[in-house]
Amino acid sequence: MGLAKTFNYYYYEMADPRVKDWPLMGNLCPTLLILASYVYFVFECGPRFMKNRPAYELNTFIRLYNMFQITANAYIVYEILAVYPDAAALRCCTVDYSLNPDAIKIARIFYFFALLKIIDLIETGLFVLRKKNNQISFLHVYHHLSTVFYSMMFARYMAGGMSVFFVSMNSGIHAIMYSYYFFSNIEGIKEAIHPFKRYITIIQMVQFVFMLLHALIGLSPFCSITKVPVILMVPNILLNFSLFYYFYRKTYLDPKNAR
Repeated sequence: MGLAKTFNYYYYEMADPRVKDWPLMGNLCPTLLILASYVYFVFECGPRFMKNRPAYELNTFIRLYNMFQITANAYIVYEILAVYPDAAALRCCTVDYSLNPDAIKIARIFYFFALLKIIDLIETGLFVLRKKNNQISFLHVYHHLSTVFYSMMFARYMAGGMSVFFVSMNSGIHAIMYSYYFFSNIEGIKEAIHPFKRYITIIQMVQFVFMLLHALIGLSPFCSITKVPVILMVPNILLNFSLFYYFYRKTYLDPKNAR
């Protein structure tokens, strides 16, 4: 009973009343079902379906998907900067939970960001259908799962304030990343931009460094924000950085793999 009360308190009572009735915001089960279905498809259903089938090309779909991701992530950055011009600043800032039009706008952008992270799961499905199993690493799957979890947490509890730093930075980097993916799928261009691939991983690692610094500001006793979401974030930031660094070292610094 104590555990149930604790869950109800943090999940329902502490939720932002402006968003908790929006689709996927009011009940945890649909999100868990989506994530469970994702894991099942990636590791069981998808490989079984593709076992005796040739890999799909899906080039047109991939280009459209990349274009959508570029546009969606750039839109998030644009909308956040319209309300928070200093979104990239390392500073303490509380969330505006009012019904002010700008505050509601940011809440909607955070919600859109969370939905976009669910759409991101399609990327792994494409790997399965194209039989790119070498790209379905623990880093890839964990990063997608954890990003959905934390984006939903931001939308549900901290839609604004310091969280705009994380959302705007992540979206900006994803706009760059999917731009690279888009051009790398075009003959005649992909060879020219291939040397820049390693820098995508570098800027992602730099992202985690700045996210950690920003989280530490949030944990400061002089910053009057809710500490629980920040405490949950720090281990995830450190783990993601470690996984990306391991990938970078193995892929680009190991003489056997560097290219």
